[in-house]
Amino acid sequence: MNSSTLVARFMMGSLIVGANLLATFSSALAAPMPSRDPVLRIETGAHLAAITRISTDKTGRWIVTASEDKTARLWDSRSGEALTVLRPPLGSDSVGAVYAAAMSPDGRSVALGGNSNFGDGSHLMHLFDRASASVLPKSTITGLEAPLTQLAWSPDSQLLAIGLRQGGLRVFRRDLQFVGTDPEFNEAIFGADFSADGRLAVASIDGSVRVYQIGRKGLERTARFAAPGGKPYGVSFSPDGRTLAIGYQDSARVDILDTTSLKPVHRIDLGSGNLGRVAWSADGATLFAGGGYTRGGRFPVLAFGNRGTGQDTELGNFSNTIMSLTALPNGQVAAASAEPGWAVFSMNGQRVVSSQAQTGDFRDLADQFRVSPDASVLSFAMRAGGESQLFDLNASSLRTGTAPNATAPALQSGEPYVENWQNSTSPKVGGRALPLRQGEVSRSLAISSTDSSFVLGTEWFVRRYTKNGAPLWTQRIAAPAWAVNLSADGRWVVAGLGDGSVRWFRTQDGMEQLALFAHADKTRWIVWTPSGYYDTAVGGESLVGWHLNRAFNQSADFFSAGRFRDRLYRPDVIQKVLSTGDEKEAFRSAQADLAALTLAKTSAAKEVSAKPVTVLTSSSDITEMLPPIVELRSNPMAETNATTVPVRFEVRTASNAPVSGVKARVNGKLVRDLKGKGLRAAGVQEIEVPLPSSDAEIMLFAENRYGKSEPVTVKVVRAKETTAPAPAEKYEKLYLLIVGISKYPAPYTLDLANKDARDFALHMEKQAGQLYTSAVPKLLIDEQASRQNILDGLKWLSNSVGEKDAGVVFFAGHGENIGANYFFIPGGENSFPAKGEIKSEADMAAWKAKNAQSAWVSGDEIAKTLHSLKGRAVFFVDTCHAGALARQATRSSSNMTGTLNALSEEKGVIVFASSTSKELSQEDPEWGNGAFTKALIEGIQGKADKDKTGLIRPSYLSAYVSDRVRELTKGEQRPTMLTVDIDDPIASKTK
Repeated sequence: MNSSTLVARFMMGSLIVGANLLATFSSALAAPMPSRDPVLRIETGAHLAAITRISTDKTGRWIVTASEDKTARLWDSRSGEALTVLRPPLGSDSVGAVYAAAMSPDGRSVALGGNSNFGDGSHLMHLFDRASASVLPKSTITGLEAPLTQLAWSPDSQLLAIGLRQGGLRVFRRDLQFVGTDPEFNEAIFGADFSADGRLAVASIDGSVRVYQIGRKGLERTARFAAPGGKPYGVSFSPDGRTLAIGYQDSARVDILDTTSLKPVHRIDLGSGNLGRVAWSADGATLFAGGGYTRGGRFPVLAFGNRGTGQDTELGNFSNTIMSLTALPNGQVAAASAEPGWAVFSMNGQRVVSSQAQTGDFRDLADQFRVSPDASVLSFAMRAGGESQLFDLNASSLRTGTAPNATAPALQSGEPYVENWQNSTSPKVGGRALPLRQGEVSRSLAISSTDSSFVLGTEWFVRRYTKNGAPLWTQRIAAPAWAVNLSADGRWVVAGLGDGSVRWFRTQDGMEQLALFAHADKTRWIVWTPSGYYDTAVGGESLVGWHLNRAFNQSADFFSAGRFRDRLYRPDVIQKVLSTGDEKEAFRSAQADLAALTLAKTSAAKEVSAKPVTVLTSSSDITEMLPPIVELRSNPMAETNATTVPVRFEVRTASNAPVSGVKARVNGKLVRDLKGKGLRAAGVQEIEVPLPSSDAEIMLFAENRYGKSEPVTVKVVRAKETTAPAPAEKYEKLYLLIVGISKYPAPYTLDLANKDARDFALHMEKQAGQLYTSAVPKLLIDEQASRQNILDGLKWLSNSVGEKDAGVVFFAGHGENIGANYFFIPGGENSFPAKGEIKSEADMAAWKAKNAQSAWVSGDEIAKTLHSLKGRAVFFVDTCHAGALARQATRSSSNMTGTLNALSEEKGVIVFASSTSKELSQEDPEWGNGAFTKALIEGIQGKADKDKTGLIRPSYLSAYVSDRVRELTKGEQRPTMLTVDIDDPIASKTK
C-alpha cells in the first residue's frame, strides 16, 4: 500500500475522513531499516542544538524537550534534574532531527517526530513509553508523507494530532488506530491544540486556521478562516474553551478570538519580530507569548493578565529565539529556546528551574580561536570575549591560558579578497559567487599564508577553495562551523562547531582525523578519532558515546566511550595522529611502541601486555563488543516512605555474551549483587531494594564479558511530613587502609608521603564517636607497605566493610603507567630498578614491562576492591610526585586517568585525586605536608564546614581542597574529585 492510499479522502460536506478508511494505519506498513553503523555522538546531559518543543503532563510532574540534536529529554519539573534521554533512530545529515514532541496528559507516553526519512521518502512517529524511555511494540506510525512539525494530545490522552511540513493533518487514537486526515494545506502546520471539550484547532503558515471535531464518522472540519494577522504559527485554547489565541510567524502579534463566532475580541501588537508561541495559564487568567520578538537584545517570555487583555509582564528571557511554551498547572510556564536551553518561570518572574547548554559557543570568537604551528595546541574561549582555554594534545591537558605561538585565523590581506562571507548565503571571491547549496549560510573564514587558498566554514560544510575560488574539497559537518583556522605548517584545518566540538581536517583532502569536546565546566574533555580511540580527562569519558540504531520501530541504544575503556582508551594513539597525519598510521605506530615493550621474553612481560588490544577496521567493529543494556520497567521516580522499593528491569545482551552479574547501588552503596542463580536469562526481573530514611538514588548495572552497561536510575523521594532536614546518615565502623611511602630506593625517595599518611590517619581516627561509631585503621608506612601487605590490606578491607560501614583508602607515594594501565609502587628494594641499571627512557620502559605486574599494585586491583565494598567507599590518592621518577617518565607515565574513570563508572566510589592528568603533586617542608594532604586536613579540621553544621560533605571538601591546592602551588596543581551524586557527609569536623 503506497502513501497516496493513506491520504485518500472523501469530501462529504464538512467530513474529511472517517475512521474506517484505514484501521491499521500504524502497523500495516513497514519502513526502511535505518543504518546499523555506530555513530559517535556528544552527550553532555543537555541539548546540543535548538530545542524545538517543550511539553508536560496535566499534573506538571514531568517535562519533555525535543531538539534538532536528534534527541528528546525527560526532566523533573520540580528540580530541573535530567532523568533520561529518548533516542529515536537517526541517519545522516538532518535525518533524526526531532521537530515535534508532546507528552500525553496522563504522563504515560511521549510522542516524537521530525525528519525520519530513511530512504523511501516517508516519515515516522514514535510513541515512547515515558517510564522505560523506550518504544514499545506497536507504537510507531509509518508512511507519513513529510517531516512532522507538530504533535498535540487531546485532554483525555485518547487522541493524537499530527501536523506535517507538507500534506496536512493526521489524527490517531491512543492505540494508533487511524481517525482521519485533512491534506488540504499548502504550507507546514506549526500549531495544534485540543480544547477541553475535544475540538481541535490547527494553524498553518498558509494563512489559515482550521477547527475540527471528532464525530461518529471520524475527523470533521467545522471551520476554516484566514487568520486576521498574517501567517499563523501557534494556537492555544483557553481552559474553558471560550477563546482561542493565535500567534504569528511574521509579526509580533497575537489575536484572541471568540470560539463561537470566530471573531477577534482582543489584539496584541508589539511591532517587529514575532510572537509565534502562545499558551494559556491553567486558570485561563494569563496568556503567555514569545518567539522572535526582542527587548534589549534578549528574547522575553511575556505574560498578559486579565485573560490576555492586560499589559505585558516580562517573566524572563533567553539569548535566542523562544521556540515553544507550555503552561504548568501551578500557574508557572515552561519555555524552550534555540540557545539551546529551557526554564520554568513563576508569575513573579522567578526562574524556578532551568537547563542551559553545556557546550562552548564559538560564534564571533574572531582572534580568540588560535592554533599552534603544528595544530597540537589550541586556544579558544568558551564564549566570545570569555577567558581563553588552552588545550595541549601532547600534554593531555585543558587549562586557562593562551599559547604564545598560536595564531588567529588569517582573514583579508590582499588576494584573495573574499567578500560577503560572514552570515551570508552569497559569499564571493574576486566578485564571483562561491558555489554553495541553496540556503547554505557561510559563517567563518581562514586564508592560508602559504598558497592563499582559503577555507570557508558554513552551516553544513567545511569547504576549501583555491585562491581563485575553485573548490578543492567539501566535508559535511555535524553543526555550523562558527570558527575555522589553518595550522602554520599547512597540514591541518581546525574548525570550531556549533555542537561545542573542535575538529581537525587534513588540509590535503579534508578527511577528519581528530575531534575534541571540552565541557563548559572547563575541566572535563575528551578527544577521539573517527574509529573511536580516545584520550580524556578524569570524568570525561561520558561526554562522547556510540549511538546504535536498532529497527525503525525501536528506540536506539547508546554506549558512552568509557564502556569500551579497556579497548579504546589509547592516549598513545591520539598523540601520534597529528604527526603521522592519519589515524590508521597513528595506530600502527603506537602498536609498534607497545611491541617494543615485550622484547624482554618473560612471563611477566607477557602478562602486562595481555589486556585486549582492539584493532578497529571501522567503527562498525564496535557492534561486536557491546556491553549489556538495562531497560527499566519501573517508574524512574518514586515517592514513598517505605523501607524498601521494588525495581523491575529487563536486560538485553548479545547471544555470545551472557549477563554475568547485575548490581544495585543506593546512593553509591552496593546493596544487591546478583550472580548465577539470582539472574534470569531473559524477561522482566524484579528486585527489592532497601532504602535509607532520606531521599535516594538507585542505580542498576549489568555486566557481560565485554564490560558494564550504562546505568539506569530510579529517584526515590521521601514524603515530607515536616520541614526539618533529615539527619545525616551515621556509620558503624570506619575502616581505614592508609599507605604512605617516602623511603623508596635512591634516587626515588620522597620527603613527605609517609608523614602525609600518618597525619591523615590521625585525623580520620578522630572520627570515632562522631559520624562513625568506631575507627579501625590499618597503617602501612615505608617498608611495611610491601606489595603483599598492600594486597592483603585491600582484601581485608573488602572482607570487613559491611552495609553500615565505610571504607577509606589513602595512598601517598609513586605511581606509574604501562600503556594506559596504572600501577601504585609499593615500598621495598624490588620496587625499582637496581642502581645504575637505568640509563634511558627505553631502559625504564623495558624494566617496567618485565617487572611491574609482579612488583607493583595494579589500578585494576584497587578499583576491584573499592567496587566490592558494601558500605560507603572513599579513595584519596596522591601518587604523581615530582622527582627522579617524573624526570624519567614517558608521556603516558604517572597518569591515573584510566583508573580514576574506572573507579567512577559505577558511581560507587568517592574519589579525591591530588592532581589532574599528568600534573605533578607538590610537597614543601614549609607546609608540613604535601599540598594535597595539607588541604585535606585543613578541610576536615573545619575549613570545609561550609554550612557550619560540623559535618564535612564531599562537595564542600572538594571545593576547599581545589582552591587551597591551587593557592599553595600557584595554579600548577589541580586536584580532581569524582562523586556518587549524593552529598552525604564523609567526616565530622576535627581539631
